[in-house]
Amino acid sequence: MAKKQTVAFIDDLDGREIDIDDAHTVSWAWSGVDYQLDVSAMNLDKIENGRVPLAKLLTASTRVGGRRQSTAPKIHTAPKPATTASAGSGADFPGPATREIRRWATDAGYEVPARGKLPQSILDAYTAAH
Repeated sequence: MAKKQTVAFIDDLDGREIDIDDAHTVSWAWSGVDYQLDVSAMNLDKIENGRVPLAKLLTASTRVGGRRQSTAPKIHTAPKPATTASAGSGADFPGPATREIRRWATDAGYEVPARGKLPQSILDAYTAAH
């Protein structure tokens, strides 16, 4: 007994049988997920010209890969509080606020930068003096 198998191509958008020469596979992605669908030339033209709603494309397509991107908010940790000098001073020196050290260094005759990290030589001199 002989067997004959036939393959029918079906348009995923409208459910109609399409000729193999008229079949087009469309690959596309949305939100990190890859999709595919088979359509006729007529429906391909509709897709390419934006006349098929996204919801219909999603419903008619087959998911073929990728991961859906998370819509959950990212969690950010709070910065560590300053444990040494005044908050935001940028000093890595345990002890008094850099403002106090700057005042002492200026009174002691040191050339002190108005902003930024204090030179280690000034910090060492302040430590030795106190």
